[in-house]
Amino acid sequence: MIPFEEALKLVLDHSGEPEAAEVSIDVAVGHVLASDVHSDIDMPPFNRSAMDGFAISGDDLRHELLEEVTAGDAREIRIKSGIACPIMTGAIIPEGADRIVIVEESIVENSILHLERVPPVGANICWKGEDVKKGQLVLEHGTRLSHQHIGIAAMAGKGVLPVFRKPRIAVVTTGTEIIPPTWIPSPGQVRNANLPLITSQLSMSGFPVAVSVHSADDPDSLRASFGQFLGCSDILIVAGGVSKGTKDFVPSVLESLGVKLHFRMVAQKPGKPLTFGSSTAGIPVFGLPGNPVSVMVSIEEYVLPLLRKRSGFKGYRKRTYHGEMTSDYRKKPGRLHFLRVIAYREGNAWRLHHPDSSGSGDLMSTVNVNALAIVDSEQLTIQAGQTLPFHFFSSTAGELSFS
Repeated sequence: MIPFEEALKLVLDHSGEPEAAEVSIDVAVGHVLASDVHSDIDMPPFNRSAMDGFAISGDDLRHELLEEVTAGDAREIRIKSGIACPIMTGAIIPEGADRIVIVEESIVENSILHLERVPPVGANICWKGEDVKKGQLVLEHGTRLSHQHIGIAAMAGKGVLPVFRKPRIAVVTTGTEIIPPTWIPSPGQVRNANLPLITSQLSMSGFPVAVSVHSADDPDSLRASFGQFLGCSDILIVAGGVSKGTKDFVPSVLESLGVKLHFRMVAQKPGKPLTFGSSTAGIPVFGLPGNPVSVMVSIEEYVLPLLRKRSGFKGYRKRTYHGEMTSDYRKKPGRLHFLRVIAYREGNAWRLHHPDSSGSGDLMSTVNVNALAIVDSEQLTIQAGQTLPFHFFSSTAGELSFS
């Protein structure tokens, strides 16, 4: 049995290297940029009006009006002192114009524009290249692409972007007693909460599951599922069958397929039987304990950091915050505890409320939980008001949950 930090280091050391690929900007959001992006044009590409109004030249208060200049109008129009053009937002500034008078500050009578005051030179004009110059860096390697970044890439002339490919994830849930969620359980049967839990937890963090299956606790069935998925995926996640029971065949079946197990147990609660290894091709393999809360904690603390590192994220380790416990907590020595907590702000401090729980199978206790408080292996007693480190769930804090 190894400590948490050692287990996490082994996981990250065997994550594999990010792989670059080109994808359409339509599907690039959420990926990490694999190389810099530069603009192929000035932005804006021409002098344009920032407002609806009138293009004028000079300080005159009276102007004869020409035809309106609309957005997309490419005509070459010249104006001079005493002449004005009605102009739309986004339209090209006529040659000779040096400012835009907004509609609200103008009066038009009989095709004559009357002004009470004249705005300063450059008012309401966006000059060519004032936002971005041609060739300028607009998106930096390592950026996690948001919708804003996608819009900037499009403005910079990119239809495809070089990104780090997200791993193809395969999931196998195990257990002869497990039935589909819509079935009515017979005595001894349990509905499969782990598969939808895993897929939704990963999906909310930007990592969709590619393939999944459920297998009975049978070595041949497990070997067939594992063998198939090891050949078509970048990471394999198995839930259940990793403890010391007579039907816990997962570790031995994985080893029979050439998977090297880096650890079989971690000094933590929940999730003590957590197993991790690598296939002969270097594919990371997780064996998660079967209890749903253990699954959830293992995904958050181990699987997501590996997936983010493999996908090129700069921040892939959980960011540590600190908060004050609202109640006492006692534990035995020897194992680090991940406490399910509700973290909330009170004044200038985070407060951590630990709901009652009946154990690692009690998923109902996590309904409002948004974080995991960390109690060191040798800490035995936590008192109300004591400060503990904690990690936000990635589904709660997004990028702020990693550093």
